[in-house]
Amino acid sequence: MKKLFIGCFLILLLVGCGNKTENRVSVEVSPVTVAVGIGKIVPQGGVSKLASPVAGIVVEIAVATGDKVKSGDLLLTLDNTDASLALSEINSRLVTQQKSIQSAELMKEQGLTRLREKERKLNDARELFDAGAVTGENVRNLQNDYDLEKQGQEKLQNDILLQESQLREIVSQKNMRSEELSRTSLRAPMDGIVLDVLPKKGEAVNRYETYMMLAPDAPLIVQAEIDEMFSNRLALGQSCEIRVAGNPQ
Repeated sequence: MKKLFIGCFLILLLVGCGNKTENRVSVEVSPVTVAVGIGKIVPQGGVSKLASPVAGIVVEIAVATGDKVKSGDLLLTLDNTDASLALSEINSRLVTQQKSIQSAELMKEQGLTRLREKERKLNDARELFDAGAVTGENVRNLQNDYDLEKQGQEKLQNDILLQESQLREIVSQKNMRSEELSRTSLRAPMDGIVLDVLPKKGEAVNRYETYMMLAPDAPLIVQAEIDEMFSNRLALGQSCEIRVAGNPQ
């Protein structure tokens, strides 16, 4: 009885499968005529992320979103109190060092005058000594005076060279501080349009942190991605239809 029941079930199953095969309808696949991609509107040339070269607190924001700027225009100012104080101290040292060198140069000129005078007296004494008009002790005393003056001049010249070296170091420090101070005034690197100002007045900006988005003052273009399976249907210069999200037209 069980064998008969199983056999009937298999016959019904086969009949059912046969009926499903007979009901299948072939579907004709239409060729793809339209490829759709989601895109975005961006300025030609891309968007520049401006990064701060130094860290600081924002004390002034000179532009707003949508403003057009020229290369070199002030965008944002960071607190420059420390840099200003350091530069002021360096300028004071610079003036002091310059005056010290000027004073040493004056002493050198005066010393050269004395040295030439002592050399003249020494030469005269030697001639008088040869003529028997003065003693050898007199000549030796004048020679000692001349030698001491010459040694003083050599020492003074070395001091001047050292002070000039120190002056160059101070000038280097001044240039470095001036450059640092100029970096607290962040300026536009090119002509463009401000897309976004990220920090607010009073907020901190870290070194190399993006503080503004700037787009070149150029035409807008649409960037869209199309599935690679349709890439062979695209051609340079091919026209397309652009629809803005939320606008049925």
